[in-house]
Amino acid sequence: MGWKETCAVDERMRFVLAAEKGEESFAALCRRFNVSRRVGYKWLGRYEEEGLAGLLDRSRAPRHHPQAIAPEIAERCLEVRRAHPTWGPVKVRAYLERAAPKTEWPVASTIG
Repeated sequence: MGWKETCAVDERMRFVLAAEKGEESFAALCRRFNVSRRVGYKWLGRYEEEGLAGLLDRSRAPRHHPQAIAPEIAERCLEVRRAHPTWGPVKVRAYLERAAPKTEWPVASTIG
């Protein structure tokens, strides 16, 4: 007998349909699908708000990067690196600071 392959979205849909039927308690339903009650309520809430699209996998990537370098600063660093490929990050940062002393340049380890 082969392995039974299932899609996560299909399993979530089966969970939601079983929950809407109401034939078994929510806790028993969560045990049967091997999820916590918190996750079960999350799936139900997403399904009620967004329909089938709410059951799709969502990205786990952060929406905000507080430590990110501004694109124009990064591009300027790369321009200097391309122009002087033998320079290390300390020399590149020193050059940038001399060229534009009022700009906050990233630390040398970031430039490297």
